[in-house]
Amino acid sequence: MKPLNLDNSPCSPISSNCIVWQGPDIPCIHLCTGDTISDVVNKLATELCTVLDTLKVSNYDLSCFNLQACAPDDFQALIQFLITKICENEGITPATNQTSGCPNCVVSVAECFVTGTQRTMELVNYVQLIGERICNLITEVSLINDQLVDIITRVTILENTKAPSLSMPSFTIGCQVGSLLSGSSNQIDILLEEFINNVWCGYVAATGNASQLTTAVGRACITDASISLVYGNAMSIGYAGQWVDDASYSSVANAINNLWISLCDIYTYVSTDLPTTIVTQGDGITVTTSIVGSATTYEVSANVKPGLSAYIGPPSDLVKIAPGLSTGRLCDAPTQVLNLVEYNDFGVAYDITTGIFTVPATGRYTISFFSHFTRDVDNGWYDAAVLGMWTAGIVSPTGCNFYCVNNDSVIQTQKHASINGSITKELTIGTQICVKVLNLTNFDYISVVGDVVRFGVQRID
Repeated sequence: MKPLNLDNSPCSPISSNCIVWQGPDIPCIHLCTGDTISDVVNKLATELCTVLDTLKVSNYDLSCFNLQACAPDDFQALIQFLITKICENEGITPATNQTSGCPNCVVSVAECFVTGTQRTMELVNYVQLIGERICNLITEVSLINDQLVDIITRVTILENTKAPSLSMPSFTIGCQVGSLLSGSSNQIDILLEEFINNVWCGYVAATGNASQLTTAVGRACITDASISLVYGNAMSIGYAGQWVDDASYSSVANAINNLWISLCDIYTYVSTDLPTTIVTQGDGITVTTSIVGSATTYEVSANVKPGLSAYIGPPSDLVKIAPGLSTGRLCDAPTQVLNLVEYNDFGVAYDITTGIFTVPATGRYTISFFSHFTRDVDNGWYDAAVLGMWTAGIVSPTGCNFYCVNNDSVIQTQKHASINGSITKELTIGTQICVKVLNLTNFDYISVVGDVVRFGVQRID
């Protein structure tokens, strides 16, 4: 603050606390660069007071001298008095030898005059050093006063100078930035906030940060040596002057450039150079096309429906069952297990161990059977005069559901029995069918080589 008791018109007063010492450190009086002028003057004044107090004669007790005359009244007279007394004690008079006693005597010095471990010096040198120190202090105080006047002048100028009026610079933008329209004038702080929040943040979110873009650039799998589909040589050769070579490839712009060239290379090859594949359907062949995205699938299928052809040869032995008996039903006859299959498109639908066919899917099927039994002279029924009958057909393996049945009467003149039949019928999935043969003659039948039973299944719809 400004002192209130100082009037230096026309100069404006300024507090010495506002001015700092810019000279070197002075350790003996604990003065440091950067101390305020108040501290500097205080330390100098304290040092000066200490010196003056040291030089004050009244501070010294001279009662031991029993002085009759007036005692010394200043420091110089005191020093001279002490020198004279020392010379008297030493038996030396100043006239005869002024070099052996005081003022050349050795005295102890104050702490601030100690050099290293040397704590004494000759009195003359000591007094001279003190005088030089006081002169230096007077000179320094004078310089400080001059600097203080200069600083006061500068501070006064600063205090009297009107504070500058600052305004945020603005300029006209040439494109829309967020909500700020092109051609509008905006202050820098508003423009910066709009750009960061509504442009830059969205830009980084959409494109990725610098690290992600650098990683993406490094994903390139088509290099200088990759073969062009169009030219048949290296990309760097086929597209020389356009292609960014590996040695220079480093930026997102490089990546986009090479991506477009690679894409155009593929497009040109596919649209002009790639052979065209045409798939057509022929007689009995159906081609179904399905497109998912860029993939086209051609399903080729034949119009021939699955079929099954199985036979047994010779058939199993058949024990006679007299006509008219309650057990004389075809559904009670044994199932012919046709364990030799000539052709089977139905897979596991036909069980080769049981002779049962299970319909795999609902549809129209043509089912047929054929059985042939040779007249057996050696086993008795060649000469039989009694009429009898062979019955065969396709039935349910359980119950009495008949699908296709036929029979053949055996008389004296016959040498064999041949039975066949077929039917086209809607069959539902899971329906089971099989071939059975019933011997209604009076003689047991024993199979011989050449006899056969056949079972056929063909899906037609």
